[in-house]
Amino acid sequence: MKARLLSLLCSLLLLSGCQTTEVLNIWSDDSQSEKFSDVLVIAIFKEPAYRNIAEQRLVEVLQAQGIEAESAGILYPQEGPMDQDIIDGMVAQSSADSVMMVRLVDTRQETVYTPGTTYVPGGYGGRYSMGYYGYYGGGHTVMSTPGYTTEYNISTVETTLFSTATNKRVWSTITETTETSVNKAIDSYIKVMGKTISESGLF
Repeated sequence: MKARLLSLLCSLLLLSGCQTTEVLNIWSDDSQSEKFSDVLVIAIFKEPAYRNIAEQRLVEVLQAQGIEAESAGILYPQEGPMDQDIIDGMVAQSSADSVMMVRLVDTRQETVYTPGTTYVPGGYGGRYSMGYYGYYGGGHTVMSTPGYTTEYNISTVETTLFSTATNKRVWSTITETTETSVNKAIDSYIKVMGKTISESGLF
């Protein structure tokens, strides 16, 4: 029953075009009164291509809201982990008053089976219009579509904002995205984060 409900939920979610990213938690420092206007965006992903895409898309979201923003991947395009001196250097170079870090907390896969359908042609009303033999023949004609499976990636992401003046966390959110590909997951995450950032009141 649980698997069937999950199948129905995922199918409805994707077919209807609804958002596939859910905000699970938002935390903010109640004592924080500073407004930020210049953000350095850092995505902590092992795959450089996805890191660059996520960073640049977040930069575009911030800039669309009138916030200055730069991507760590542009300032420091080298692959691999960055030490503190490198990050401090990027903060100084960009004159950022805040650092937004995006970290992949967890990822898992789920296989959803969508069962096939079986039906008799003619429908409830149309089956009577074909006469008695048409009605009889229709009863022996069964059409079916095969079932299929879909692989979904479920990604949990933490997005955290730090003040560069205090080096303390001032805001963070945890989101969960269910999608069939990484690119679609990033698209979904970005759409939700644009709204979440706008409503944060931090900028």
